[in-house]
Amino acid sequence: MRSGAGNSAGRTLAVLHPAFALTGVIQAVGGPLLPSLASSFHLNDNESGLMFLLYFAGTSLGALFCRGNYARAMALGFMGMTVCCLGIAVAGRSLLAPLFLLLGISAGVPMSAINLFAGRNFPERCAPILTFLNFSWSAGALAAPLLAARVLAHHSYRAAYVVLAVPAAAAALACWLMIEDAPEAARAHRATDGFTNLRFIIVFALAAFLQVGMENTAATWLSTYALRMAGSGFVLAAAASSLYWLGFLGTRGFSSLLLLRVRPAQVFRVAVAVALAAALLLAGVPGLAGGAIAMFLLGAALAPIYPLIIAGALARGRRTSDARWVLATAGFGGSVLPWIAGWISSQTGSLRVGLLILPAALLLMALVLPSLDGPRQAAAEEPAGS
Repeated sequence: MRSGAGNSAGRTLAVLHPAFALTGVIQAVGGPLLPSLASSFHLNDNESGLMFLLYFAGTSLGALFCRGNYARAMALGFMGMTVCCLGIAVAGRSLLAPLFLLLGISAGVPMSAINLFAGRNFPERCAPILTFLNFSWSAGALAAPLLAARVLAHHSYRAAYVVLAVPAAAAALACWLMIEDAPEAARAHRATDGFTNLRFIIVFALAAFLQVGMENTAATWLSTYALRMAGSGFVLAAAASSLYWLGFLGTRGFSSLLLLRVRPAQVFRVAVAVALAAALLLAGVPGLAGGAIAMFLLGAALAPIYPLIIAGALARGRRTSDARWVLATAGFGGSVLPWIAGWISSQTGSLRVGLLILPAALLLMALVLPSLDGPRQAAAEEPAGS
């Protein structure tokens, strides 16, 4: 970290890792808590999907707010997250929609700001630092369904959001007091004009749209899908969906080492192929056992894709802030695809049919792969990660 930041890199990362893990919890916990929320307010799949459309749309808007001082953006985002979690815990049905939108904005600000902060303050070590930061994010996402299962064993979704407000307040205080941002240094000259830079942004943004859309669709609906397959209650459904995050976390940690030896293009292609097979297995094989295997494989295959996209966007953009458009588009994909899955489920009466959005998105990702060849080669100049 540059000396202008005024504090040690070690202390900074000691704050960023748990803060980023908390955003992973917030991002993933809504799905496991959804059966309890839907039961409390008698929401159908279309109405439930709308809540997550608003939440993930909010995360997209939050990314666009990330300019200037990223450290202050983190603190303000966590403050907003605290207020929204407490609001959801006490709100009636009429206030749920705006609160989920505001929660999404509040979560989207620190999620994006931490990625951009790393790109600005650790330019020489951006890729490995992003890899391990997102490993912490994945650990938080893995903990989310386990936390939800434990709380739902004795309480409702309301208690879970009260619990989450406490670490959010602590994260806001830590970011405000212990994190300092440095002005962005001038980057080395890049032989890219405005049109070429825009083309890179569009390519990465489309890939991020599809990838985060798939991740959020899985996070949102897998607990409900497991509940309907097993019919054994909220707790088992929440715990079963943790298999997705277990595969996700394991592969994200392993991929940071694998990418030191294997070209990102190869990892990308294999990941997309395995994810497609897992998504088809999830939709096509009845029973909780087959579904559990598919959840694990899907998480394991999707994990390395997003780090490659963000590392490439940060490497090829003319400014760090250019990547916020990729992050915003990712959030938009994360809002649209889960809602489409819920709408299809509501129209057809089958969540299994709704989850066909996953293999469809993966087929589109396969079509995008040739356009990513150039960006991936650039990202391969240093170990990819996010």
